[in-house]
Amino acid sequence: MTRLPQILILMIFSFTLFNCEQKTELTDLEFEQKVFYELFPELSDKMYDDIRLIPTPPPPSPKYLTEQGFDAKNDYNKALEDWQKSDDYQNRLKEWQKRRDSIINDTTEIYIAFPDSINRFEREDMYELINHFNEQKLVVDSKNFELENGFKVDFANLKSNNEKLRFKPMSEFPERREFWTTKYDFNFRGSMSFTRILFDKTKTFGVLNAGFVKGRLNGGGCRIFIRKDENGNWKIDKIKGTWVS
Repeated sequence: MTRLPQILILMIFSFTLFNCEQKTELTDLEFEQKVFYELFPELSDKMYDDIRLIPTPPPPSPKYLTEQGFDAKNDYNKALEDWQKSDDYQNRLKEWQKRRDSIINDTTEIYIAFPDSINRFEREDMYELINHFNEQKLVVDSKNFELENGFKVDFANLKSNNEKLRFKPMSEFPERREFWTTKYDFNFRGSMSFTRILFDKTKTFGVLNAGFVKGRLNGGGCRIFIRKDENGNWKIDKIKGTWVS
């Protein structure tokens, strides 16, 4: 009789511990959000494109090379190669690097518009995921394509490797044409967006889509393949361009 209370206490303790363990297990959507925010610093750094920061000036037009005395009409690549050995190129390179250093040292915050919620998949991603990691023989659960509500973005978790980047909810911006024509009182540089992440059944591999638009007809998108490494950390495996405007 004296052992009965001890058994009851043990049963209650075990039941409580089981419930706690159940509550700490992430749902599929919670797991997806965790991976997204873990990867976001690298994702946003890869997606934000500022041509002013490339190490060398963009190639000039054939007309410019011709005006400088190079035969761009018959062989642009040869003309470009010869121009890059000229004093004119060296002068442009110095000016470009000086301007680039000024931009890098500028501490002005850069604001990017970002959707309030992430709530869609790209249907072809199932095939792209399987084909990209074809050696892994992945299995993808088709239930992942059910149209769920997705998740509301927690902007406090949108951290970037680029310390100057700041993200503002799309709902705070004007709609349609005014989105690009409005003069903002902050350093606005474009809009960034992501789809939801499609995982394989083991939740070791995944794929999502992203886009960065700098103007009405100036942007690009890509498909991003991700994988979990041997230490359990999520990494970008490869980025493939999907569209340009």
